[in-house]
Amino acid sequence: MRSKKRTPRINIWLAALAALAVGCAVENAASQGVAPTDVTAAAPAPAPPWAVRTGQADFAVAPVESEVSAGEVLVAVQRILAASPLCMTWPSLWVETQIVRTVRVRYDLMRRDWGGDVVDEGQSRMDAFVEMGFLTKRARDDIAPGVVDYTITDLGRAHMNGSPLSDTPPRFCAPSERQVVAVTQTERGDFPCGKLKVHFTFAPPSHLSWASSESLRASAMQFLDPPAEGRGTLTLSREWFGEGQLPDGMVNGSLQSVCFDNHNRVLGNDLTLAAGRS
Repeated sequence: MRSKKRTPRINIWLAALAALAVGCAVENAASQGVAPTDVTAAAPAPAPPWAVRTGQADFAVAPVESEVSAGEVLVAVQRILAASPLCMTWPSLWVETQIVRTVRVRYDLMRRDWGGDVVDEGQSRMDAFVEMGFLTKRARDDIAPGVVDYTITDLGRAHMNGSPLSDTPPRFCAPSERQVVAVTQTERGDFPCGKLKVHFTFAPPSHLSWASSESLRASAMQFLDPPAEGRGTLTLSREWFGEGQLPDGMVNGSLQSVCFDNHNRVLGNDLTLAAGRS
């Protein structure tokens, strides 16, 4: 078990994910291939570790107990998989200036030097970001026809990685909302990010809650990698927080994937996805 004092993590995914529909209870059957309709949701978690209960640590990660239910494992994998990012890269743009959240794009100069196809592609993708709520758009014909100011909204800022003025185009990363098809195997051992490794199959999202139309969904799905069904692995531990330390949207004692660096700092999870079922 690892425990330490630390600043609580902030859940960057603010979109609510729908609860997983479940059926009859099947205990300890994950290694036999468990589908979402085969199990019920998790029972209450065990008691927190002693260090957390007594206030000596505000955060602890403990191995998953041997009697954990297949249902709790499946629910945890679905939650983490659905929150995994779908990242949409900004197109190539002629950015003249950026003042705070407002980016000025010179489509007129792009058309002159790069050609109409580049302009059309850039405008189409930026319009999609506007419709998704990540940006607002204001034509600046007072400067020149083809000049546009884009302002990054609060939603866009929460989902944005990178800067429009950097050499690498920025990205908007939203929940992929992929779906678990089945947990196919579990392994116990000393893995880098925990002691319970879960193997599963998955399918692409049937619906993106943040894409309000089929055209937006189609645009976003172009960036899904892997693009369709596949297989994945994830290592789980049980994560605990002390009083007043629990991040918003988390359940204390829930199954999470938690990886540490050499200095015992949390890096993230070890979710790994690959195309194909074999």
